[in-house]
Amino acid sequence: MNTTVTDASRSEAQQQMDWLKGLAAPLLIPILAMAGQWLITQPEASLIAGAACFASSLALFLWILAGWPRAALPAPPAQSVSRRCHPVINNREVRVSLAVGAAILAGAAFLGFEGNHLMGGLWLWLGAILLFLLAFVEVPDFKPGGWKQAAAGWWHDLDKRVLVILLAIMLLAIFFRVYRLNTVPAETTSDHAEKLLDVRDVLDGARPIFFPRNTGREALQFYVTAFLVRFTPLQLNHLALKVGTALFGILAIPFTYLVSRDFFGRVVGLLAAFFLAISHWHVAITRVGLRFPFTAAFATPALFFLFRAFRTNHRNDWLLSALFVGIGLHTYTAMRIVPFLFVVLVGLELSMDGWQVLRKRSVSGTSSWNDLFCLNAILGGLFSILLVSPLLRIIIDDPKAFWLRTLSRTQSETTPTPAELWGVLLGNIENALLMFNLRGDVVPVNTIPGSPVMGIVSAAMFALGISYLLWRLVLHRDRRALYVLVTLFVLILPSILSLTFPGENPSVVRSGGAVPWAMMIAALPLAIIIARLGTLPSRSGRIVALLLLAILAAIAVVYNFEWYFVRYDANIRRSLWNATEMGTVLRDFVDEGGDPANAYHVSYPWWVDTRNIGISAGFPRWANAIGSDGWRSDLALGDAPQIYILFPDDVASLRRLVWLFPRGQIEVFNSRWEGKDFVIFRVP
Repeated sequence: MNTTVTDASRSEAQQQMDWLKGLAAPLLIPILAMAGQWLITQPEASLIAGAACFASSLALFLWILAGWPRAALPAPPAQSVSRRCHPVINNREVRVSLAVGAAILAGAAFLGFEGNHLMGGLWLWLGAILLFLLAFVEVPDFKPGGWKQAAAGWWHDLDKRVLVILLAIMLLAIFFRVYRLNTVPAETTSDHAEKLLDVRDVLDGARPIFFPRNTGREALQFYVTAFLVRFTPLQLNHLALKVGTALFGILAIPFTYLVSRDFFGRVVGLLAAFFLAISHWHVAITRVGLRFPFTAAFATPALFFLFRAFRTNHRNDWLLSALFVGIGLHTYTAMRIVPFLFVVLVGLELSMDGWQVLRKRSVSGTSSWNDLFCLNAILGGLFSILLVSPLLRIIIDDPKAFWLRTLSRTQSETTPTPAELWGVLLGNIENALLMFNLRGDVVPVNTIPGSPVMGIVSAAMFALGISYLLWRLVLHRDRRALYVLVTLFVLILPSILSLTFPGENPSVVRSGGAVPWAMMIAALPLAIIIARLGTLPSRSGRIVALLLLAILAAIAVVYNFEWYFVRYDANIRRSLWNATEMGTVLRDFVDEGGDPANAYHVSYPWWVDTRNIGISAGFPRWANAIGSDGWRSDLALGDAPQIYILFPDDVASLRRLVWLFPRGQIEVFNSRWEGKDFVIFRVP
């Protein structure tokens, strides 16, 4: 009997030990990883100590993975059952006629786009798109009333808890992107002035396909901003630019959830959406008012539908993927890498399915070696070409203007040797890979110079997530891991390929399309840790998992909020000239009865852009700049009051004004920010 009691005691002790091991390791993993992440970014801390913390966290993480049943890990989505579909128009001859008509209209539109005139072929182009869709879009086979049954079934199967959580994440994303949007970031650059000049051209009636100003820009942002200015209370200023980009930045959140869910399940999808919602990387490039967030906004849904097409081979998925690619190519230069990524991914899919065919496995209806797969892929490619045909006309008419910005970053005036070129490329790859955890972009408009692009929680989890994907790829030949790693790398290539100016790499804006994928990778290890805690006996594991998740979420929210709304805000005000305060002076002068034509900005090397003063004051057409050789003899004529804004060190210009206007009044404007004072010379 004593032996039985002893065995029972040992069994109970072993269960307690197993419970403690199952609890301690998952809790230590994020703690050690975050400690390592914090240490490697602190100048006074030891890099070796940070690496040791990361190594310990990784060792515990791999120990969990090795000792855990493979079925308990995030599983690939179940193969979708292909619903029978049929074309919108069943008559084949009619569909052929529609396709021919689409080709004819597309050709006529292409001719009409000559000279960079959108209206010359716009309606023909839209007609070609409509005919193409009528010819090739499919709809599911439903019996009478089947649409209502399908909708009811979808709503019944929908996990309402997931929907509520996702809506909460969307609200959090909206908060991070619109809170204090009018004041953060507060200042503009010359790029903003160029953008607003393009928007003004649209408002004045111009309808170009491609805007050649400032080394060339794709058109979508300018038309969106012009729409906002025309049909909302927004004025032609920095806020109008920021509202447009913030709206598109928010669109990336639900598609990040969808693509992450399809790869690794709902928990990973929700965590990835959460990390993206609060990501200071994405928030910063979304709110700055330039075209940077468009890559993620269009590349993410395009890739979501592409990977779904890999699984289902539904034609509509191919066409939707092509739709987002085609529109996205009208947004930002970095989006041009996405067609290359599509070619790489389709090639990988063909190669891996082909390997299965060689191993005598049957070809399923969704295999890339199915004839329908190739047909749908070709139709998707043709649709994307149709959507981007206006830009193709620009490439033919003026290739230098279209490729100028890209070639300026990849080609040098001198011819480097292959060894030099490879050296720069390898160095750029190294720096781009280090931006996630160690050191990032140095451009103060887009980030805090040198700061890692991910927050302390997401960066720590990202390092573990990369290890997890490599583990899945090497040991389990998981093609999902290959797809995610390849997608991440290709989407940061626009930054890596800055060979002429390697100092511009890493770039948080050119690699902006990779943000959702980095957040998916960061979500993976956290989802595994939560799932591991959930396997503990009784309900204690779930409670601990929820507490851990709540604590990490709170840390992530506070860190990213403080990073952007406190440190970034202060940094950008120190880095950029205070055109807003000068604009306030100009605005007050006009409100007091002065004429904007009698207000002048005395330019000075490397000082504020004159146009930004007028934009901040609400006069986007104002550009009264006086240079060192621009003093006119008629300035002292007339009795109207005048005002001059000068750089404090511009003593020569101030003396000239005193000589011209002996009764002038000198005033020093004390800026809120150190080193940003300026001089106001008033002529009564």
